[in-house]
Amino acid sequence: MFPLLALSAFASKYHTMPAMSPEELYTPLDRQMLDLDGLQIAYVDSGGDKPPLLFIHGLSSYMGFWEYQLQEFTSTHRVIALDLPGYGSSSRPDAPMTPPWYAETVAGFMDALELDSAAVVGHSMGGQIAITLTLDHPERVDRLVLSAPAGLERFNPGAARWMKDWWHEGRAMHSGESEVRTAFLAAVFNTHDEGVERLIEERVRLGKHEAFKGTSVAVSRSIAGMVDHPVADRLGEIDVPTLIVFGTDDHMIPNPIFTGGRTKRIAEQGRDAIPGARLVLVPGAGHTVHHDAPGEFNRAVAEFLAGAGE
Repeated sequence: MFPLLALSAFASKYHTMPAMSPEELYTPLDRQMLDLDGLQIAYVDSGGDKPPLLFIHGLSSYMGFWEYQLQEFTSTHRVIALDLPGYGSSSRPDAPMTPPWYAETVAGFMDALELDSAAVVGHSMGGQIAITLTLDHPERVDRLVLSAPAGLERFNPGAARWMKDWWHEGRAMHSGESEVRTAFLAAVFNTHDEGVERLIEERVRLGKHEAFKGTSVAVSRSIAGMVDHPVADRLGEIDVPTLIVFGTDDHMIPNPIFTGGRTKRIAEQGRDAIPGARLVLVPGAGHTVHHDAPGEFNRAVAEFLAGAGE
């Protein structure tokens, strides 16, 4: 309890700064825009004829959360990442925002870029979306990398109902800087570097912008969508090479309120359920394992993409 109170007591740094527009958010590669059936999709694409590698971010995040990966993999791959609708610099439509809806959107995005298939990396909610894409469109996914993925846990009806009721469509609008900082430093990240501090600033200042109302709606619908469209019972249907990466000190998976226990248990359940899946546990890393331990994460992914050990 004391660390949480200490984090909450940090002096506000950004509450007097002006609002930040979605277009001002940091991207590791140059941002581009694509019209996908009326949706404006923000994305980055390193181009070229190397094997495509597609990154899908997690809940309430955007491309900037991949800052230690996108440039790193350009030496071996055509690196592509998008801001999912509702997040980052993409449109904020009145849409379901469920994993199946996002999976179809990603498939349409791949069509627009003329990508028949790609290796796909998904974090947290993006992991559940990547799993759904693999299940619904297995021909589009060459290899699957799951960074602390959602979707491996099972929630009883009472827990699912509570989460949906709590995360109503205006809930994210109520988070001030102290709450954002506490969440980032106590739950999302286990490191506090310049990149995390930049993400805190962006979240606080974006929260003042008119567009953030759409993100608040997206967060609520995304959470409801994840619990309403579970994939845990379908993991055995995945038929592509799969790598799962978790930090051993993930404070979000398993859900500390409704599930409890150790991350290792959930991670091993996922590995055992997906045929032939590999599991890498990174000591000390948290929920955003690819940011907390980019060296270990990138090496594991690079070896997997190269087919090492097969």
